[in-house]
Amino acid sequence: MRTSTFFEGVHQTPIELDGKTFKVPLFYYDGEQMTGVFPAKLSHLRKMLPDRRMVPARIAPGVGAITVTCFEYRETDIDPYNELAIGIPLNEPHFRSNFPGRAMLDAISRSQFDTWVQHLPVTTELARAGGVEFYNYPKFIAGIDFEQNAKKRSCRLTEGAEHILTLESDRISGKESEQIQLFCHLYQNLEPQSAEFKIRAHELGRSIKPGTARLSLGDRHPIAKELSDALISTRSIAAAYSPRIEGILYGPHHGTPQVLERLGVIREQAMAV
Repeated sequence: MRTSTFFEGVHQTPIELDGKTFKVPLFYYDGEQMTGVFPAKLSHLRKMLPDRRMVPARIAPGVGAITVTCFEYRETDIDPYNELAIGIPLNEPHFRSNFPGRAMLDAISRSQFDTWVQHLPVTTELARAGGVEFYNYPKFIAGIDFEQNAKKRSCRLTEGAEHILTLESDRISGKESEQIQLFCHLYQNLEPQSAEFKIRAHELGRSIKPGTARLSLGDRHPIAKELSDALISTRSIAAAYSPRIEGILYGPHHGTPQVLERLGVIREQAMAV
C-alpha cells in the first residue's frame, strides 16, 4: 500500500535514462515472494563469480548454495511485473572465516543476506532497462508465469519457446512480519557494485525440511545447463514464502564515473566549465 509506514521518511529522486523517468530509490508497494535454496558444488560457484573479492558461502565441505527467488510485483513505481533471481550466497566480507555454515547462519540471524546476482530475468522492458543501465543487473526479458493452489505455488521461467526452469514450493505458513535486507552484489566496469533491496515480508514462513521447494530444469537453455552442472540436488535445503511483501530498492552503492555519467552529472559539470 502506498500509505504504508514502511516508506515513511525515504525521499525519492526522479532520474531520466534514455528518455524514461525512474525514481531512486524505487518503491515496491505490493508483491509476493518465494525462495528455494539448493546445494551446489563450491568449485563451480567460484568459477561463476567474476572477482576474487566475491567468495561463495560454504555450507559444508565442498558445498555452497544457489538461490532461486520468484517475485510477483503487483504494484510498483514502474508498474506491475514479475522477476526471477538466481543468486549465489556470499561469504561477506570475503576475508572473514568461511567455515561451513557460518555465513548463512549469520545472515539468517541478522536478516541480512549478501548474494551475487547471476541472472535476473524480468517481464517488462521498463524493468529491464533501468536495472541494466543504472546498476548493471543481469536482466533480460523472459516469460515468468505463476500457478498456485491451496497447498503449492509454482513459477515457470521461459525464454521464447525454451523452458529454463520451474520452481515449485509448498505453501509455507507464517504469522510474523520481518524486515529483510538483501545486499545484491553485481559487477560494473570491472569493479564490484552492489545495491540494497530492503523488504518487509508479511506472514513470512521458512522451512528447512528437505525438498520443500523443487526445481525442474529445461534441457537446452544455457542457464538450465549452467544450473545442472553446478547443482548437487534440485531438492531444496531451505525455503521461504511470503504472500505479501513491500520493498525499497536503493541506488547503486558505488558512484563510479560511468554511473554518474548515466545520471548526467558529469555532462552537466562539463557544460558548466
